[in-house]
Amino acid sequence: MTENQARTLPTEDEIQRKPWKYIGYRGYARFISSDDDFLLLRRFDTLSSRVSLCLQDELTVIEEQLEEIDVAYSRRECQDVNNGTIRDDIEERARLIDVAAKKLVRYNEFLLQHVALKKLPSVPKREVKSIKNWHYNLDHAAISPEEQTYLDKPDLVRLVDEEKTPLRKVIDNSLRLRTLPLWKIKKNDMEPPAVPTFCAAQISYYSNQRINKFASSVIVLIGVAMLIAPLWILQALNTLELKLAVITAFISVFLLLVSFAMVAKPFEALGATAAYVGL
Repeated sequence: MTENQARTLPTEDEIQRKPWKYIGYRGYARFISSDDDFLLLRRFDTLSSRVSLCLQDELTVIEEQLEEIDVAYSRRECQDVNNGTIRDDIEERARLIDVAAKKLVRYNEFLLQHVALKKLPSVPKREVKSIKNWHYNLDHAAISPEEQTYLDKPDLVRLVDEEKTPLRKVIDNSLRLRTLPLWKIKKNDMEPPAVPTFCAAQISYYSNQRINKFASSVIVLIGVAMLIAPLWILQALNTLELKLAVITAFISVFLLLVSFAMVAKPFEALGATAAYVGL
């Protein structure tokens, strides 16, 4: 950066006094794109349902009009019209079908998009709070207040759906665990730098990769313990009843761990347990 360029940059005091000028949507977009957890947008559930109903009604009207034409030209007293052709169909019916085809494409695309949006995960309150804290640190002045109200709507969704294990969710839901220095990312190590200088002091980033590795390591260690521990316990027992009790206990604990500590469907959990029993 040259000396002339440095002179034209606003000071921190100027940024704090006029964040709407020096930060604005450019800085806000940079912030929310710096982490997938911040990329939150509305699904517009009610509005989408209303639009769906409107599109549906438009097609219903066309369907009724086509039915009226078909009935009218099928009457005995009506002039002879070939109702069994598409190539030489009457202009009125051909036009309606053409309009219906275009509206059906729009209707079906909209429904598929709406269904896809409905599958997106809801937003934890802590993620919304993080974004609100960004606005708070700038006195809610970087973005127009009325344009921040989307954060209070109940139909916010995360655009990036990351499947997490229950153990990872426990870490995320605990402020102390998810902010451990162990997974904190130094701002200088971020490429490209995601934290603008005007808010670097208020924002901290933590490595999803490190947290996921830690959660996976814990699960692996528990799994190894579940495999080795019963061998040592069983060899020390003499009665069959005690051995059966130990086997039953370990099988039950393993099933619970697979079901609640890992991302597994019920049949997958049962399959893994069956394989564990076979060992």
